[in-house]
Formats: sequence, structure tokens, C-alpha cells
Amino acid sequence: MYAVDATSGKTIESFGDNGVVRVADRALEFKDRGRPQPASAESLGYMIASSATYARGTIYLGVAQADSLITGGLVVAMDANTGKIKWVFRAIPQGPEDDGWEIAKDTWSGPVRQGGGIWTQPALDLELGIVYVNISNPSPNYDGSSRKGINLFTNSIVALDIETGRLRWHRQVIHHDIWDWDLMTGPTLFDVNLNGKPIKGLASLAKVCYVYALNRETGEPIFPIVETAVPTTTDMPGEQVWPTQPIPYTARNVPQTPFCATYPPNVQDPELAKRRRPIFHPYQVNEFIIVAPGVQGGPNRGSSSFSPRTKWLYVTGKNDAWSIKAKPVGTSLKPGPGAPGHFQNIAEEGKTGVTPTQNIAAFDPATGELAWLAEFPGATNGGLLSTAGDVLFQAIGREFYTLDAVAGKQLSRITMQTVVSAEPLTYLAGGRQYVAIASGGSIRAFGLPQP
Repeated sequence: MYAVDATSGKTIESFGDNGVVRVADRALEFKDRGRPQPASAESLGYMIASSATYARGTIYLGVAQADSLITGGLVVAMDANTGKIKWVFRAIPQGPEDDGWEIAKDTWSGPVRQGGGIWTQPALDLELGIVYVNISNPSPNYDGSSRKGINLFTNSIVALDIETGRLRWHRQVIHHDIWDWDLMTGPTLFDVNLNGKPIKGLASLAKVCYVYALNRETGEPIFPIVETAVPTTTDMPGEQVWPTQPIPYTARNVPQTPFCATYPPNVQDPELAKRRRPIFHPYQVNEFIIVAPGVQGGPNRGSSSFSPRTKWLYVTGKNDAWSIKAKPVGTSLKPGPGAPGHFQNIAEEGKTGVTPTQNIAAFDPATGELAWLAEFPGATNGGLLSTAGDVLFQAIGREFYTLDAVAGKQLSRITMQTVVSAEPLTYLAGGRQYVAIASGGSIRAFGLPQP
């Protein structure tokens, strides 16, 4: 992380080491004082994968990535003026020195506990004094035979004390993930009235197309999240598939409607159609099966958005499918970074015959229901923006859409020169409102019509 003077572009030498902090290196030094340190955290697979969040002189940042077999991602609080580390939370506790060890220690088998990177930026509630982060999948991705159990705190929303980094509460949304359907999108904070009572809410999205809506003070679901039986048959040697998964329900006590496909859509070939399986069906070693969503989402990194005007959460996710045959760990000769003697399992991808499309939906957190849903051609990992003018902005591929936030109707579409995978932002300049989005290495800015 660099500190740069916004006027001159020069690095601020009083920050870190002459203007730069190697965040994971410093965080591991802080966390593992007195222990031998690696030449670099990057050599172990650590990386920064999102922007930071700033408040009251402190920077809050998540460190990834799970797929590199790290021993837990890191949530880091740093002094914004000096770059000095204030506290570090390890996403997968490795021993009694790590906060949450007593909760998590019996949820893993074996001595190696890997994964749990943080892909998206933290959210802050300064009034409650809480930092919220989404922690991603365990590793190896598709073979859980070496990590029996639910594998806390992977695929979990965790709330940390803003001053100390101590664990306040946690909520796991996928147990013993063997699909790489990690918790990627969010968290998004919102306030809503429920039966006349104000609720401080939080919403996060895993790749499985559900909205996990919680009371952000307590971590309790706003509506029930029900442990539901899922398929467990697998030919993966030594695998013990977890027999239930948490499925969100609505105020009517029925399962929440997913906002994107959870069963392979539009498979026209009869032979391929025979391979389709329901959500949470384990991948197989000896046959290709087709499941939905694919490992690239549903929702994947792109943020959701909440409008205080409509009181709705706006979400986006892909309708796609994935045909896959898993390999047990060790059958590939590709070593995982920083994991001597262990191998990252490589999954073979097959054809599905599915052309992905993208859904945009409005979710009502006061009812747990979808208010509307719209489908568009193409697919994106980027998020969306809602404005006080009741307009939504979403880029999908090369197309930049505006939608009516109340009705879900398309208002306009602009074709760009390059593919976009970012979220838009809006700003005022010279008395005019603009919407800008990063596009293929450049920035595209669109002036909005004058009122």
C-alpha cells in the first residue's frame, strides 16, 4: 500500500518505509512476533485483492487469497498517517494465540488449516464500533478430505471490534465448501423497519445466489436461515460431505427465491442435460456433472447496493453452469504456494452448452422477497450503483445499462469499446453529474442529462 500526495503525486515518506507498506509482511510480523518469518508473504500466496476502508485515521484492509493455500487470510488495521499496524485478525485461527481458536479448532481435521482469504473491502459501523468482513473458501478447493468439518471461519461473515480486532460474532453461510462457492460480495450495511421496529442490517452474498441478511448488532438472521439437507454422495476418496447447508427463508417462512440460477439453465443437448445436478451436489472424480452456479458466480466480487429511498437491496448475479470432474489432492503435480508436501487440486472443466446471462434484482430486506428481477445478455463480475434519483447503473460486458430502481425497467444502454468488470461511481463536476467506470485499463465517464 502506497501513500501518495493527492496534489503532486509524490509518495509520502513518513508513511511506512518511504511511502509504502508491504501489508501482509508487516501483518505476519505483528501477528507472529518472535517466530521465524518468510522471505515475503507474497511467496506464501498472500495478496491484496481489494481497496481499503478508511475512518478516523485508521485504514482497514483484507488480505487474500484462499486459492494459494495460505493459512488464513488477514484483516489488518493500520494507522493512516504512519502505516503502523494496530491489530491483525487471522481468518482461520491456527492456535490458541489466534482469536476465535476455541470456536474454530474442532471444525477442522488434521493439522493443516488453509484458505479463508478476504476478497472484498471491509464495511464499518462507527456507532456500533464494528468492522465487518466476508471470509472466503477453505482450501484445497474441491477436495475436503484433509479438512473434515465445517471449517470455520471460512465462508463466514465476521464482526470484529473496531478498536481491538477481537471477534464480536460470526455467521457461516456455506459449511465445508467443496465447490469454490465462497462468500465474495459485500458486506453491505442498511437500516430498515421491520414490524415497526428499526433494524440495523447487513447483507452479504455467496456465489449461490442467496442474500444472507443479518442483524449487524448481533449476527442473528433477520429471517430464519434453515439448515437444509443436501446431497452427500461422492466418490472423492476420504471425503465427508457436510449433510446440511444454511438456506435463507422469508417473512412468510418459505425458502428465499434465489436471484440467479441454482440449477443449470438452458442445456439443450440431451446428453449434456443428463449431467445436470441440483445445487450443493458434490463434484465427482469419475464423471463430469453440471451444476449451477459455476465457480465464477452467481455474484462474484461485484458489490450490492442499498437505496435508503426504496429500502431495497440491489444485487446482481450470473445465470451460468459449470461442468467439472474433480481431482483428489496430490493427483496434480502443481504445488500450492507456500505449502510444501501439499498439492492444490486441479479441477477439469467440461462443456455445458450454456451461454451465461446476467440478472439484476431488487431484494426487500423487510420481507426477504424479491421485489423485481430483470435478465440481460452477457455476464459480469462487476457490481452496481443506486442513486437518489432512483436510477441503477450496471455494466455487463461492453454494455452500460441504466435501470429504473423502482420498476426494474431498462432506461438506456451505451455500448463501450472494452469489456468492463468494475462498479460505477457518480460525482459532480462543474455543476453536472457524471457516472464513471473503469473499463479495460481506461476510465469511461458519461455526463448525465441536465435536470
